[in-house]
Amino acid sequence: MIILSNEEIESFLSIKTCIDALEKAYASWDKGTAINRPRTDLVMPSPSEAGVYAFKSMEAGLYDPPIVAMRINSDIIRWNQQGGRTIKTKIPAAPGDKYVGLVMLFSTVTGEPLAMFPDGVVQRMRVASSSALAARYLAREDASTMALFGSGWQAGSHVPAMCAVRPLKRINVYSPTKANREAFVKELQPKVSAELRAVDSPEEAIRDADIIAATTNSLTRVVSADWVKPGMHLTCVRVPELGDDTIRKVDRLVIHAHQHAPMNYVAGYGEAGIAAHDAIDIIKKGPAHAHEVNVEHPFWLSAPALKDLVTGKAQGRANAQESTCFLNNIGIGLQFAAVGAAVYSEAVAKGIGRELPTDWFLESVHP
Repeated sequence: MIILSNEEIESFLSIKTCIDALEKAYASWDKGTAINRPRTDLVMPSPSEAGVYAFKSMEAGLYDPPIVAMRINSDIIRWNQQGGRTIKTKIPAAPGDKYVGLVMLFSTVTGEPLAMFPDGVVQRMRVASSSALAARYLAREDASTMALFGSGWQAGSHVPAMCAVRPLKRINVYSPTKANREAFVKELQPKVSAELRAVDSPEEAIRDADIIAATTNSLTRVVSADWVKPGMHLTCVRVPELGDDTIRKVDRLVIHAHQHAPMNYVAGYGEAGIAAHDAIDIIKKGPAHAHEVNVEHPFWLSAPALKDLVTGKAQGRANAQESTCFLNNIGIGLQFAAVGAAVYSEAVAKGIGRELPTDWFLESVHP
């Protein structure tokens, strides 16, 4: 069994490898040669005053390669109001001011554990690669300008990912804090040939944009429906970033997966899981009304999924005038199985990682 670090994975894992691995996995899922278990969140009070404790898990299995992956997060979460928006923040409460997120890989041939590594680098690259894969089918082939909202972890992976599938010449970067967006441009510019520009307003960001990518941690809208123009492609990392009005305005919509939201199991709110994108939606309702969160499924849930787009069951962009959108409505374990298998294969081939005796993780006692 090998143990890998984020730094080791970042040293060899390319966006192209991620996009190719995901495209193959989505096709396998459609054929029935891959399986995915939807995400669940367990939420309970934290002894710390910093926020609540959340344990998130998702998993998936592939026939080829014969691997099952589980991704888990053990988080302290806080919600804040900032500029009229609700912002979800993970608190680095583990020793050394660090976070806890892990991916574990298992062989479906022997059952043995193959690898374990932090989820950070893989997590951001699988999200951006799914966005880029959708853009390959939905964005205009001559798209040259992108408006990027956000200057954080997810934004950083969307820059090279979108540049990998479209000939972008300029990327306008906007986030509320000027110092953050300027530092972001300085860090990312050497990694792509497109010109990155930090801009002072959302309106400046979207000027002449062929693609709008929302990559923030906002739980409220950041993209206005008024910005949707013919020929434009939109993408996001959270549904609320776009909002219903914006989603309704596009001509062609594709979602990530046909699941409304993760199942949340919240301490003190009954034993049944409640479908919600974020536990704050449940907590705001209170125990007596928490299940009201799950009353109505969103209108966009009937749209084709990314796997349908990849296999040709769903139409991609039909003409240059269509406005299109990829709604990244939920993360799935399949992404971690696909990218995790690629990580493991390359690490073994390159001799990267620390080996631990596999026998440490096996037992002779019948479980």
